Amino acid sequence: MYVNLTEWCKEVRKALVDKGTNLQSVSEEIGYSYSVVTALLSGRIVKSNYLDIAKKINEVLEVQVLPEKPLLPSDEWCGAVRSKLFVQKMNMNQLSKAVGFNRDRVSLVLNGHAMDEPVIEKINEVLNVEVPVASTGAK
Repeated sequence: MYVNLTEWCKEVRKALVDKGTNLQSVSEEIGYSYSVVTALLSGRIVKSNYLDIAKKINEVLEVQVLPEKPLLPSDEWCGAVRSKLFVQKMNMNQLSKAVGFNRDRVSLVLNGHAMDEPVIEKINEVLNVEVPVASTGAK
């Protein structure tokens, strides 16, 4: 059974309490960094292997549900942003400064790994991007 990320996160958090453990211990046991595990639980970052990581967490904590893949920026939007950067001869560092967010946070959004609304809104504003962020078709 699949559930949305927040429901899965709640189940994981309950299991942590029930088992008297923490995310640091779980991350060490499954072989992923603490930051990857916490980013997945919060829905900030979804790598292509998010389901494999979730299954490993579930195995350790005996959680039965899996997260659904959250909405991410569309390839069309990411491409439109890259085009605008090219036309304006702007690099990632310059974009990060212009939007007021750190380079890593901007990069995650631009590479389609995170749906970060404040970053997206500023990028759209600064670069005047008019392409929808969410894909109109199924991904």
